Amino acid sequence: MSPTYMRQEIDEIPEAARRLAQPEVQDVFVRTASALRAHDPRAIVTIARGSSDHAATCLKYAFELVAGVPVASLGPSVATIYGAQLRFDRVTAFGISQSGQSTDLVQMMECAGAGGAQTVTLTNQPDSPLAMTSSHVLDVHAGPEHAVAATKSYTNSILTGLWLAAHWQQDHTLLSALQAMPDRLETASTIDFSSLSAALAGLDRIAVISRGPSLGIAYEVALKAMEVCTIPAIAYSNAEVLHGPSAVLKHGYPVLPISGGPATGLADTLAVLRSQGAFVLPTVSGLTDTHPALPVLDVLIPIYGALEEVSRRRGLNPDKPAGLAKVTDTI
Repeated sequence: MSPTYMRQEIDEIPEAARRLAQPEVQDVFVRTASALRAHDPRAIVTIARGSSDHAATCLKYAFELVAGVPVASLGPSVATIYGAQLRFDRVTAFGISQSGQSTDLVQMMECAGAGGAQTVTLTNQPDSPLAMTSSHVLDVHAGPEHAVAATKSYTNSILTGLWLAAHWQQDHTLLSALQAMPDRLETASTIDFSSLSAALAGLDRIAVISRGPSLGIAYEVALKAMEVCTIPAIAYSNAEVLHGPSAVLKHGYPVLPISGGPATGLADTLAVLRSQGAFVLPTVSGLTDTHPALPVLDVLIPIYGALEEVSRRRGLNPDKPAGLAKVTDTI
């Protein structure tokens, strides 16, 4: 049996990351970073849906930690449904989309530009409608992606935003960490995920928890569990989970912890969940010792691999989840 598109695209993640380090791509990052310094935003807003919105969550923490600029996510319906005119003085708006085609994202970005925002699009389709609305366009260079579930375009969207942040703030520690990321992702691709796959295969629900820059990874894993495995999933910060969701995380409810670093309080949260009877799976840990703004991207390769395998075990097609399409156009 030939590998699925999803499996092939997971395997391409390290090489896709490597493309972002090429000199011609770095030149674009440097020029856009210079434009950011000139604009000197007092706030950043993100405009995205689905996996791209989860990438935006990772980048929210990165921009706040590296640049000291607060970041908020915009609901596109503010423009498309309610027709609000927002003021964006000294604001930079980031639109993030694999395809760049969804009507609501395009209209929200147009609204931001009309309100005075500096506009930047991160996309795998630099000639897309979303890109055409923006002052600056960053090609995430993921390459063609055929599976409905985004994998390499998700990781490269995050890496593109991180490269931009590092050049914007001239953060040499982050730049060095990003240079090393393709090799670290290559190492992650050799991890045996069979035990995780076996653990996930029999689940009928799951809660995924993490915190900080890796919170967007937890959101992404929960989405993929629903999308390709039809496992009902929720995702929360391991701090937020104690403010209500923990009321149902008992009596064997499965919890997948993703480590976001030693200072995030994950161990304390897991102790509470275990004490009330939650079924806590082994913590999935990635590299957290390089820069505080880096999410644990390396955990995604084995987790994506496990979910792709579980999907096939359940007789599903991970490339074409029922009722879903590669491009989702919403208003």
